[in-house]
Amino acid sequence: MYKHLLVALDDTPLGVTTVNRSVEFARALGARITFFYAAPDLTATGEGAMLFSLDRQAFSDESDMPRHAVLLKASNAARIGGVVCSTDASVSDHPAQAILDAAHRHACDLLFVSSHGRLPGLRGWLHGSVTHRLLQIADLPVHVASIESNDDEADANRALAIVLGEHRSIAAVLSGLQQLDQAGRINGKAPDLGLMHLMVDYLRQCPAKLHHPKEETFIFRLLRQHTGEHNAVLDELERQHTLENALIDSLSDALSRQERGQPDAQTAISAAVQRLSGAIWEHMSLEETVIFPAARRHLTHAEWSTVYQAFSAHQDPLLTHSYEMPMNQLFARIATVLQQGTSKPSTG
Repeated sequence: MYKHLLVALDDTPLGVTTVNRSVEFARALGARITFFYAAPDLTATGEGAMLFSLDRQAFSDESDMPRHAVLLKASNAARIGGVVCSTDASVSDHPAQAILDAAHRHACDLLFVSSHGRLPGLRGWLHGSVTHRLLQIADLPVHVASIESNDDEADANRALAIVLGEHRSIAAVLSGLQQLDQAGRINGKAPDLGLMHLMVDYLRQCPAKLHHPKEETFIFRLLRQHTGEHNAVLDELERQHTLENALIDSLSDALSRQERGQPDAQTAISAAVQRLSGAIWEHMSLEETVIFPAARRHLTHAEWSTVYQAFSAHQDPLLTHSYEMPMNQLFARIATVLQQGTSKPSTG
C-alpha cells in the first residue's frame, strides 16, 4: 500500500479541499505527505520582469507569499490530522513535469491531485490541462481526488474550504506566537512584542468577531436542527469560543507587562501562549474531526449554499486588513519564518 504521497497544490479553494482529502487519505493508510507547490515563473511575464528589475525585494515578496501561505496552511492541516508531512516548491513553466520531478525527488509512491475540470478562466496551476498532462507523463500511480466541475458537493466543499482555510490562518498565527516565544526563551531576550501584538489583534478580529459567530449561526445551528446527537459537543465548542476570548486577553496583558518591564512578564507570556495555543488546537481538532464531518452528512445542498454565502461574505483579515503593518505582510513574515528549513524551493 502507498506510504508517501506527493500532494500537488494551488492557491484556490479547491487546493484547500485537496489538502483535507489528502490528509484523510494518508491517515487511513498510515502514510506521510509531501505537499508540493509548482509556482509560475513571474519573470517570464512583462509585469513580473518589470517588478524584478525595479525592486527585487518586492518581487521576491510577491512571488514567495502564495507558496509560503499554501504550504504553511497545508502543513498545519496535516498537524491537526496527525499526519507526518514535509513541504517543497518549484518555479517552473512546466508544472506537470515539476510535480513528477518532485515525486521522484522525495521518493513518493503516489501522486495525489485534483482538477478544476475546465480550461477557461485559469484559477490556478492545477487546472484541467495540467492534470491531464500529468496523467500522460506520470510513471507513478496518480489519484485524482476531485474534479471540481463534476462535484455534486461543490457548495459544501467551497464552504468548508473557507472555514478550514481560516483554521489554517489561525494555526499559522499560533505557530508564529509559539516560535517567537521559544526564540525569546532560548536567547534570553524579549520576543518581538510588536509582531506578537499584531498576531493577538488578528486573533481578536478573525476568530472572535467573524469566524466563531458564523460557525455558531450557520453550521452549528443547522446541525442542531437535523440531529441532537452532537449537542453536547456543540455546547462545549460554544463554551470554548467564549474561553478563547479570555485567553487572548490574558496574552495581551502579559505582552503589556513585558513592555512595562515587569520581571515575571516573559514567564507569563510563555504560559499564556501555551494555554491559548493548546485550547485553540484542541478546539479546531474537535470541529474538524467530529462536527464538520457530521455537518457534511446531514446538511442539505441548499443549506451548504447558505453556509457558503455566509462565509464568503467576509474575507480573512489576515490577508486583507491593516494595522501598523498590512496583514498580508504579517502573514508573509509568519509564513516565511515558519517555512524556512522545511520548504526548499528549486528551479526547473
